Amino acid sequence: MKKVLIITFIIYTTCAPVNNISNHSKDELIFKSDSLMSAFPNDSDLIQSIISAKIEFARHNDDISVYKEILIIDPKNPIALYHTLMDAGFNYHKKDYKNGQWDAIESFSKAATYIDTLGEPYYWIGQAYEKKDEMDFELPLESYNKSLELYLNQAMREKVIVSKQKLLKRKKTYEDFWK
Repeated sequence: MKKVLIITFIIYTTCAPVNNISNHSKDELIFKSDSLMSAFPNDSDLIQSIISAKIEFARHNDDISVYKEILIIDPKNPIALYHTLMDAGFNYHKKDYKNGQWDAIESFSKAATYIDTLGEPYYWIGQAYEKKDEMDFELPLESYNKSLELYLNQAMREKVIVSKQKLLKRKKTYEDFWK
């Protein structure tokens, strides 16, 4: 019985397809992902490693196209969805017309659902509300407050605080004018 187990183990370890992810550099995972996935289509560890490498690359290079590539591999990837929706929101926000701001608000709001611990989408929602209607104080203020409740890096936190203070100052000027 012991011989059978040893022989079975030897056959299994020598004949089983081996894909050691550590054999692939990050560059290979990123730039040869199509051929790697073709060679090992059922290797979920490899696919996850490719996605992780691409996310890291996209973050360091601020490259939205890589997030779009990730969505081809994993259409439900929350990090890639977040970044592509934020990018779409920025593009809508750059437009001057009000419908563009509604589209921006929608994109930023969807992004906030994929990574719900980040405050940045709420800051941009507030910015879009201000751009859409400079007499609307409550909706941008609500967005800035929500943003400050969530995670923001220090630079973004300062940006939100300054925007909120400017909005409150403008609101007070408006209210004082109409007294």
